[in-house]
Amino acid sequence: MSKTTVEDGGAVSAAPAQSSQSFAPGLYLVPTPIGNLQDITLRAIAVLKAATLVAAEDTRHSRILLDHLGIRAPKLMSLYDQVEERKAGTIIEEVRQGGVVALISDAGSPLINDPGYKLVSLCLQSHIAVIPLPGPCALITALEAAALPTDAFTFKGFFPVKEQELRACVAEVAERPETAVFYESPRRVLKTCEILAELLPGRQICLCRELTKSFESFYRMSSEELPDFLRADPKRTLGEFVVVIAGASHSAGGVEPEIKEALAMLLKTTPLKAAVAALSLCSKARPNELYALALTLKQSAGKES
Repeated sequence: MSKTTVEDGGAVSAAPAQSSQSFAPGLYLVPTPIGNLQDITLRAIAVLKAATLVAAEDTRHSRILLDHLGIRAPKLMSLYDQVEERKAGTIIEEVRQGGVVALISDAGSPLINDPGYKLVSLCLQSHIAVIPLPGPCALITALEAAALPTDAFTFKGFFPVKEQELRACVAEVAERPETAVFYESPRRVLKTCEILAELLPGRQICLCRELTKSFESFYRMSSEELPDFLRADPKRTLGEFVVVIAGASHSAGGVEPEIKEALAMLLKTTPLKAAVAALSLCSKARPNELYALALTLKQSAGKES
């Protein structure tokens, strides 16, 4: 049985009827702590206790959390990218039999750079109720603390691993006005910050380290300052990172339209570095700006071909 709710805009939607003892059958998207175990919500705990099946990204990792909460799920299933579609049928059948399925990831909100999108889509196609719970999310936590605009932002998950792809990704960020958010690993964070300094000179960045954990840190500075700051203390590169990058300011500086057009023409017949070097000699545009723009133009041309 479901109850009717009225949202702020006046639209009417159906939501599963719930009490402290029972939950309606469905797939519940349950956020888990990104570090501090106290960040789990009372509702998330109630759903996990009521679940007839818990689908987890890594059952070994999730078992630690469930044990901490004193919860013994009747069934615990692994659900990672490679098996998501194959196991969706089992979850759908569980709900059809009256079950309550809780989907959790290793940390944070399901589907946000974690498995779950395919499962949610297949459940909705099968008319299975999907109930999202609000809760911890590294992306949102970092945005709140970065002291950068939050009215518009782009989230791309982890930075690309290969350097050429990383450079192309950063070059694309260089042209966009909104705040950009990425995840990064401790193994690659210094190299990534070196490329940010090269391609995004003067850009404000907040490097969020070990969010909600004992060594939580926020490094707010310009892109050029970051590499030396990280090298000064190797401990600063330990842990998981969220990188928040200020958007491009087109009100000052930037590459003039005529120079951009000339660069696009040169790239058709001239190697990228040579084209950038030539235009930097006969224009006021900075070489780093031209290089970032050239990478973006090459990437766009590749997509069109």
